[in-house]
Amino acid sequence: MGGNSMRWFGAIGASFVIALALGLYLKDQIAFARIATAYVAKQTCSCLHVGGRSLENCRKDYQPQDIAQIAITSAGQDVQASALGGAISSTAHNTPGFGCKL
Repeated sequence: MGGNSMRWFGAIGASFVIALALGLYLKDQIAFARIATAYVAKQTCSCLHVGGRSLENCRKDYQPQDIAQIAITSAGQDVQASALGGAISSTAHNTPGFGCKL
């Protein structure tokens, strides 16, 4: 094998190691985002539809730094929380008389 082939194998190997490390790091971030968006969607839905509070008032239940990266929207009986630019999101739906569920 020539020198160019060895360089290509080295570059491919280094790229694989970097991709693996990035994947392991992102795995935890994605898992946390899934849990956080589900929690925020459910709690905010209950706050709005069961507690009868406004969205602005419900936001006070969270520490600002805890939800800084989570967008919360409400439409009708649904509340959606999303993170990572909308790549991860959860929606909770209120059924009157029964409450909110994911």
